[in-house]
Amino acid sequence: KKLVGVNTHLSNKIVLEALEKKKIKKLTKFSEIKSESKFSDNTRFDFLISNNKAKCYLEVKNVTLVRGNDIAELPDAITARGKKHLEELMVAKKKGYESYILYLIQREGCKSFKIASDIDVEYKNAFNAALKHGVKILCYDCKINNEEIRINNQINYEK
Repeated sequence: KKLVGVNTHLSNKIVLEALEKKKIKKLTKFSEIKSESKFSDNTRFDFLISNNKAKCYLEVKNVTLVRGNDIAELPDAITARGKKHLEELMVAKKKGYESYILYLIQREGCKSFKIASDIDVEYKNAFNAALKHGVKILCYDCKINNEEIRINNQINYEK
């Protein structure tokens, strides 16, 4: 029996704790953390993280869909909002910010992560464009039990 975290409101709390405790290897250089940071008139990113030299926008996506061979996938439904976030991360990158999207799998035991292009091909196209434009992808699973959910291992992205 595997526990799965489905409360999407916990994702940002889990990531905030991981940022504060320096558990996300690629982001340990950032010491300042601001949640729900306004980027444009119609976009807020989950985090603006920074240090003296760099600023970085970080968007978090909660992943609950797992299909064959323990592969976590996103999205689980068509997501215009998710696509917009990818497009806005590309704009942020063009404006000189580092840009990351973190896919948080609230469960253990997934071997890899991929985009469910059969569910939302437009999201997949935006994802591919974001990669080409320098948006960085991170994917982590979670350690989960009846008392806590916390970030665990980095999971590989599968093309």
